[in-house]
Amino acid sequence: MKLIDLALAAVCTAALAFTAYMLANSWGGTSWLLDTVSGTAVLVLVLLRRRWRPAPAAALATALAAALLARLIDCPQAPGPATALALAALVAWSIPRSAFWIPAAALGVVIATYATAWPDDRGFTAVTVINAVAWAAGLVAGLAIRLAPASPAA
Repeated sequence: MKLIDLALAAVCTAALAFTAYMLANSWGGTSWLLDTVSGTAVLVLVLLRRRWRPAPAAALATALAAALLARLIDCPQAPGPATALALAALVAWSIPRSAFWIPAAALGVVIATYATAWPDDRGFTAVTVINAVAWAAGLVAGLAIRLAPASPAA
């Protein structure tokens, strides 16, 4: 496993724990469960992206399912910040590899997050903004990596 993957795992795990704590204190009950389980699944799938070819598609499908399920079962809006960060890493990874369907599908997750906000929130919730900003950051990082000149040979 690469160092960047270890850092991603550590930051996302801390974000998942913090989000679970905050949701348990604000919404109560098991409101934290959907975000924690889906976020963990997405993180694991993103970490497997180099070893298992279907992992990116499975990560995106899991995030999309979480967004839709959160609305259906009256849970806090999903995917949460940790999932958004994992998807941003996936988007950044995909662009230098010309896997442009990944950023497009990740944008679909952002749109689903917007569309599944409660009617009184008008879509622009903190979760929607975090997902949109993370997607844009992943896109910019991926483009920067793709457009950077190659290192000179030693």
